[in-house]
Parts: sequence; C-alpha cells; structure tokens
Amino acid sequence: MFQEFYPIRLGNLDGVRELVTPDHERKPGSLRSPALEVMTDFERTWPVTVGESLQIDEALEHMKTQHVRMLFAVNSDHQLSGVVSSSDIESEKPHSVMQQHNCGRDKVEVRHLMLDALHMKALTFDQVRCAKIGDVMLTMKSSGDHHVLVTDEKEPGHTRIRGIISASDISRYLRINFEVMYEANSFNEIERLIKRGQES
Repeated sequence: MFQEFYPIRLGNLDGVRELVTPDHERKPGSLRSPALEVMTDFERTWPVTVGESLQIDEALEHMKTQHVRMLFAVNSDHQLSGVVSSSDIESEKPHSVMQQHNCGRDKVEVRHLMLDALHMKALTFDQVRCAKIGDVMLTMKSSGDHHVLVTDEKEPGHTRIRGIISASDISRYLRINFEVMYEANSFNEIERLIKRGQES
C-alpha cells in the first residue's frame, strides 16, 4: 500500500539552536518598501473563507484554528460577500445586532458583522506592483479603509480578486502600532516610530 513512499532518515540537532525568522535575511521594512511585500497574494496563499451564514463564535473558532484574524465571507455560490475580523466579533457589534434583531448571540451570523464587498475599495495588481508601502498607507489613510482588495485580469474582460492588503499586515511588517498609521500627522512621525521599533 505504501510502496511508493519511504521513511526519511532523521538526524540530531547536535547543538544547533539558532532559529531563523522571516526577517533574518531581509532588511527592515520601510515606507519605501514595495507594496507587494504586504499584499496577501491568492496565487500563493489560499484565502481563508467561511459561509456568510456561519454563527460568529464558530467563525472566531475557525480563525483560531487557521491562525488568522480575518476571514473572507462567501455566499452559497462561493462568491465573495465581504470580510469579517476577530476584532469585529469581539467588539460591541454583536450586541448591537442582538438588540436590533431581538435575538441571542447564537443567532448572530457573519453576514451581520462583515464589511460588505460592495463597500470595499480595490486597487489593481499593476497599481500595487508599481507602488510603495507609503503610497498604500496614504491611500488607506485618505479613504479610512482598513482593508483594500487587489484585482487583476486573468484574461481580457475577466477581472478577479487577486489578493488583499490590510492595515494590520502593514503595521506588522513595519512593526508599528496599527492605530499609529491613522493618527499620525506626517510620514516623518511614522518613520521615527518605525525606526524606534526596529532598534528595540
């Protein structure tokens, strides 16, 4: 039954203790780094999806098992409906829905909390490919969006959702607090905070 497979010989660590991290060989991120560095590309990473009618605590549990903080909500045709984050579920939003619909938490579904795709903004993959992180940050700061979809054309006339850029991914990449990006008065202020974070 397993004839085409064979066990691989295991070795000992023999004193090897250094852990490699993604940042080990890469220069620290900056506002001038390519925007592609912070884009989740669905040609390389599967989008983590849930049905829009899934109960929110089940969705939160799914996030934990998948080690993500955001899910793509899809309809019965597996088409994108919107996005929902762990902060949405853990906020006061479910309570508002419960009051509005006069129901218990067990009746609150992803569709009640998600940011509808109709209200999400998008950049094209070509725009992102030519942009720097600072360009995307300025764009998101101006629009007030925390998520921006990225589209491309697989073939002429066939537009698809290629990926997503989130403010939380940018803040993780630059090692600055998520809210700083929206509250800072200038990019100089952000750059000072980035430098301080990389030195600590």
